[in-house]
Amino acid sequence: MVNNATLATAGTVSPHLTRLLLRAGSAMGLDRSRLEGVAGLAVLGEDSVRIPTATILRVWELVSSPAWEAAGTSRVMRLWRPGALGVWDYLFSAAGTVGDALHAASRNFAAIADPADRLVLGRDDDGLTIAYHGSYQDHPQYGRIAELVPYMLLTVASAGAGRPLAPVRVRLPRRPAGPPDRLRELYRTGRVEFEGEHPSVTFAEADADDPLPRADPALAAILEEHARLSTAAARPVLGWLDRFHAALEPAIDGRPPSLDQVAQRLAMSHRTLQRRLREEGTTWREELERLRQRRVERLLRDSALSVESIAASVGFADSRSLRRAVHRWYGHGPAALRASGPS
Repeated sequence: MVNNATLATAGTVSPHLTRLLLRAGSAMGLDRSRLEGVAGLAVLGEDSVRIPTATILRVWELVSSPAWEAAGTSRVMRLWRPGALGVWDYLFSAAGTVGDALHAASRNFAAIADPADRLVLGRDDDGLTIAYHGSYQDHPQYGRIAELVPYMLLTVASAGAGRPLAPVRVRLPRRPAGPPDRLRELYRTGRVEFEGEHPSVTFAEADADDPLPRADPALAAILEEHARLSTAAARPVLGWLDRFHAALEPAIDGRPPSLDQVAQRLAMSHRTLQRRLREEGTTWREELERLRQRRVERLLRDSALSVESIAASVGFADSRSLRRAVHRWYGHGPAALRASGPS
């Protein structure tokens, strides 16, 4: 059952990770003028707000570069210090064991992430695995996000343990660019595998169950409650149309989204949704067209997916329908848009 706090924070993230991304991007040559007009950045210094998830996805696009492929993930976490990710960080210091900390981190992942994202734990013969179930797997930057999350978990877990933890295994959805040695050095393990749907990191049983040096059950309970309350009390920096876009974006998943489906996400009737769109000077059809156009352009410019795959992922009936749409939008076909290079 979806609670009111989840509805209020849907389509938003805390500003903490976005700050680290921007600092790392600036250190690697990001032109700050490219950030003009990106929603939510004006309040990025405030801890008590939630910015649109679309904002951090846009920041991922802007920091992407060959230099980022080589060292971006490690650069982000070199900037990290306990507290840089808010109260979520401290869940790793007061818990009884690394396993306890990971469970607390998964329960309170919305303190730093979109509520649609999840951390899922499980045990097998190798140890305790924590996997990231992200809600934007079709986004061109998902591979970079999938590389960062296991490293982030490894970094904060090691800080809580007071020693570098060497995982048994790391799994990524796909092989990133760069030499294999980079990943072995990044994750401190020779077992970096490229299989499965979700990125994950597996800790040995001994590491997962080893008591943490600063374990404090009473403090751990207080921190969890603080994480829950501060997330619920945070102010979403969203206008109504921003909330609509945040609900519409994940609704496209290989098929045309229905107006009723998005209205339900916004806790309103489809008639109310249509009326609110008219008041904003737009319509359902226009907004769906704009979203499809943005997504198609992004995938053509920034990914190697075929036109057929892009058509399927954006909800077109077939590749011919997509080609007709691209001609309508730009006056030329997908090949010319792809040849124009990354966005």
